[in-house]
Amino acid sequence: MVGGNSTLHGALRSAERSWVRHLDDALYARQLSPDQWSMLSNLSVDGRTTMSELAAKSQLPPSSATRHADALAERGLIFRVAAEDDRRRILIGLSKLGAELVAAVRAEEYRAEQQLRSRIGARRYAELLRLLDLVAQTVG
Repeated sequence: MVGGNSTLHGALRSAERSWVRHLDDALYARQLSPDQWSMLSNLSVDGRTTMSELAAKSQLPPSSATRHADALAERGLIFRVAAEDDRRRILIGLSKLGAELVAAVRAEEYRAEQQLRSRIGARRYAELLRLLDLVAQTVG
């Protein structure tokens, strides 16, 4: 049993909810949902990508990703452009304003990670990341 959860699913969900609470204030202050943050965070790493790729990386159903992308585009945080190799294909990218917002939230995310690392120790923190990556690779 992990933290009162009898299953791995329960433990992972509980850990995720607890971790997202660390970012709630930063996201709320910037009027972002966790799903929108996931999309912006992925765009900051991947650069321009298709909506279906972004939805998959953000672990969102395509319809939800499209709805969130519309809201982010209205705020000027992302842009849509036609792909140079195929004008019918639309790519999503992070705007300058979006990149600035990501940097600000990432700074707060980094502080939360540092707090966790100091609470559990650097070695256990590294092991946690390794194990979570292993779970993601094994299940995915």
